[in-house]
Amino acid sequence: MRRHRAWRPLDALGAPARRRARTPRPARADREKRVIDGKSELADRSQILLPDRQSAELAAAARKDNPNAISTLPLEYIDETLQFHPKWVVDKIAPRPILFITTDDDRLVPPEESQALFDKADEPKSLIVLRGFGHYEVYTEPAFSQVMAPTVAWFERFMPARSDDGGTALSA
Repeated sequence: MRRHRAWRPLDALGAPARRRARTPRPARADREKRVIDGKSELADRSQILLPDRQSAELAAAARKDNPNAISTLPLEYIDETLQFHPKWVVDKIAPRPILFITTDDDRLVPPEESQALFDKADEPKSLIVLRGFGHYEVYTEPAFSQVMAPTVAWFERFMPARSDDGGTALSA
């Protein structure tokens, strides 16, 4: 089976800095099929998601003992990903708070892109940068505990739990 070339979406700022993103041939054919029957073909996740050894290993380990894990994704996911440009909306989120979480070894969303979005966003905003971890490693220890403490504090500050009467619930 001939595999299509790997594709890379535009960076978080929408710039074609590395090279212009092109829709792979299977996604173009799927787009035409969706016009006719409204259904997207499913493809193995490795054909859709960006290849990254570190992420692939973590994802494989997470799926290994989970019979319900998703191993296929609709090809329309490619179109949706290529059409999303966070830079177009990040400055429109305020006055709602926004939390950015990144790692210094993220190979899927480089930390520079998260920093650029953070810089463009208005207050209130927070940025958490975990040192020494990759993109998906935040879901495993010890990174998980390191990111959860400031994340919970952020939620308690900006999105506190509500009591039954609609007021802010008090912590015990």
